[in-house]
Amino acid sequence: MKFNLLFFVRLLVRHVGLLVAMPIILASLVFYMTRDEPKIYNSKARVYTGIATGSNIELENTKIDFRATNTAYDNLLNLIKARTTIEIVGLKLFAQHMALDSADIKIISHEKFAQLMQDVPDEVKQLVVKGDTQKTYENFVGLKESNHTNYIYKLINLDHPDYSIEKILGRIGLRRISNSDFVDIDFESEDPAICQNTLLILCETFVQLNADIKVNQSDAVVKYFQGQLNKSTDHLHEAEDELLDFNRTNNIINYYEQTKHIAAEKEEFEIKFFEVLRNFHASKAVLSVLESKLETHDRKRISSQSIMEIRKELSTLNFEVSMKSLGLKKDSLEREDDAKDVAKKMQRIKALEQKLAAHIDTLYTTDYSTKSVASTSVLADWLQKTIEYEGYGAQLKVMEEKRKEFESLYQEFSPLGATMKRLERKIDIAEREYLSLLHSLGLAKLRQQNVELKSNIKLTEVPFFPISPKPSKRMLLVIVAAMVGFVLVAASILVLELLDGNINTAKRAEDKIDLKVSSIFPVISAKNKKLDYSYLQNKAVNAISRNVILNQFKKEKEDVPVVNMLFSTQENEGKTFICKHLIEKLCELDYKVLHVTYDEEDLGLTGDYYHKVQYEISDKLYRISKVNEFDEEHTIEDFNVFDFVILEIPSIIKNPFPVKLASTMDYTFLVTRANRAWSEADKNALELFNEATTGPEPTIILNGVKVLEMETVVGDLPKKRSLIRSWIKKIVQFRFFTKQTVA
Repeated sequence: MKFNLLFFVRLLVRHVGLLVAMPIILASLVFYMTRDEPKIYNSKARVYTGIATGSNIELENTKIDFRATNTAYDNLLNLIKARTTIEIVGLKLFAQHMALDSADIKIISHEKFAQLMQDVPDEVKQLVVKGDTQKTYENFVGLKESNHTNYIYKLINLDHPDYSIEKILGRIGLRRISNSDFVDIDFESEDPAICQNTLLILCETFVQLNADIKVNQSDAVVKYFQGQLNKSTDHLHEAEDELLDFNRTNNIINYYEQTKHIAAEKEEFEIKFFEVLRNFHASKAVLSVLESKLETHDRKRISSQSIMEIRKELSTLNFEVSMKSLGLKKDSLEREDDAKDVAKKMQRIKALEQKLAAHIDTLYTTDYSTKSVASTSVLADWLQKTIEYEGYGAQLKVMEEKRKEFESLYQEFSPLGATMKRLERKIDIAEREYLSLLHSLGLAKLRQQNVELKSNIKLTEVPFFPISPKPSKRMLLVIVAAMVGFVLVAASILVLELLDGNINTAKRAEDKIDLKVSSIFPVISAKNKKLDYSYLQNKAVNAISRNVILNQFKKEKEDVPVVNMLFSTQENEGKTFICKHLIEKLCELDYKVLHVTYDEEDLGLTGDYYHKVQYEISDKLYRISKVNEFDEEHTIEDFNVFDFVILEIPSIIKNPFPVKLASTMDYTFLVTRANRAWSEADKNALELFNEATTGPEPTIILNGVKVLEMETVVGDLPKKRSLIRSWIKKIVQFRFFTKQTVA
């Protein structure tokens, strides 16, 4: 039988009683159990979050980050369903109810209030402050946190229908409306007042918790940056004070300008120094040349004591003038005094120069005639160069002092520069740190304001007081129970059918036994009046007899009977039943049949076409090698008068069988029931039998198959069907255009 749609329909129809009874039982059970189902009231609140499109102070950041937005919504929804939130809601609701003097239908029903007053112990009632819900709540919180065995702790953490965390969580429904900024919050309860008030407390609680979390986070950041900024300000002030003390200690007004000025003066001084040095050496060289041109007595005269004193005084004055002219002192008053002193000394210098010149002129006028004009010219040049030489010598001495002063300044300012750089770098780092922290503080405050704007969740739809309960799901549950019952039974039937280890069908018989099926015989049932079992039985017998008759034409010797052996591996397989109908059919066709059997049952057949030989089951069967040996009384004179010999032997597992005779059989048939499994013992016994036989391989006669399996032999079963049933069968088999005739 094929596992098609028709097979499944027929399988379910065969168990239609169970398929109908089980859904009815389950549906009735659910209907009975839900007879006292309480009414459920539902209320809804809608809040505006402003997470996606709300106000934003950060004008530069106007892009919407969908990932961040979804994360923010997840955080908000998780906060609503957080254990801490629900615990606060349950405790506040309990405090609200306990603070009442009597039941208020806007807060709690009379039945609920009466039950509550009956359940709450006196120690908890003593904590209640009538009319003051907040104070009562605070007292309850103190009791709850005192230990884990008190009434309040158990009330919140166990399974109270109105105040426990688990029950409240199970009745909350959260849903974001598309991609908007709105979130819907649903709540269900058996009491409409509790439904509304629980939702109101929930909205108030999570809005406050959300604001606290956001503001506390931003406040912590602002406080951190404010503290760091104060520390940075102190560091900056310390660094600036250190630089100020350094400048005061070293008399520095502007280090870089001062060093620049000193460097410029040093450069200018070096130029003047080398110029004075060059002029000094030049005048010295010229003076030496001039002295070499003078006569010896001239050299003695210019080296006289009076002239040397004048030169010495002149040199001293030039040195003093140079010292005061180079401005070694910085004070303005001193400079003014030096200027006056320089003016006086310059007058003295001019007087000495004139005196020296006059002295030289007088000296040569008295000693020489007019012929010595050349000597007088040389002497005049010598006088001029002597004055220059003395002046440059004095300037050179002063510049040497000035040079030492510059070296002293450089030695003083060089380490000051490194220290100044270090102090300025320290100030720069402190200033950068200060500015960075100041910028971060500004951003933190901006973020704080932005968070305060975004955390301002508003309740746009206040929870309403439900006046009508939700539609009951009782009928739906009943229908679902019936459907579940049907599906479970149908699935169980199908699984059991698929897992059935019995032979059942011809196809499975060939697969399990590894032999071909020659015929099948249906199980006869008197319950089904619609089927023509005589027709099916006749068709099955015809199929078996047809195989036996066709085997006669295949025999080489026509004057000897065709010996057909029917055997089985187990008892009660129906060999005698098959033999009876087969022999009846052969006799009807005027064939002479010899029935050799161990069964004492009388088949009720008479006439010349049938003859029966009965034998006993014993070990003698092993020695039988010919069919005539079964006729121990020699009742048959000539076996060749028979057309067929039907040999029936007992089950080969529990009884002996004629091994020698089996090897001479023309045809053998294995009779087995369809409603049993093919065991390992059956397999081993069949293998032993096949080893004993040398003739054709046995074929199977499958006995007791289900009537529907007969469709593989006779087509549609001879059964009275209504027009509707015929159409249903065609639809199930997808045979929409099948005709009964050619036309």
